[in-house]
Amino acid sequence: MSDKDYGIKVFRSDLPQSVKTRNLIFFFILSAIILIQCGYWLFANSVQPILLGMPFGMFFIVLFVLIEFLALFVLYFLESKEYED
Repeated sequence: MSDKDYGIKVFRSDLPQSVKTRNLIFFFILSAIILIQCGYWLFANSVQPILLGMPFGMFFIVLFVLIEFLALFVLYFLESKEYED
């Protein structure tokens, strides 16, 4: 075994640097969204104000689920555009 066999391989070796950078950016964005959702009760733990007919805590969760969906949607279309080329 050589020294190159050790470690974790995150990306394929044939990926361009721009794709690796984009994927890392989306990974950190989505990870931050998930961590914010885990600790939302620290600042969104009240019923008031009512937004769009939902208590503030529920509105906060729905908002971040939509933000996460939009981020994944953008990532999907960026990758599908890349495969068309």
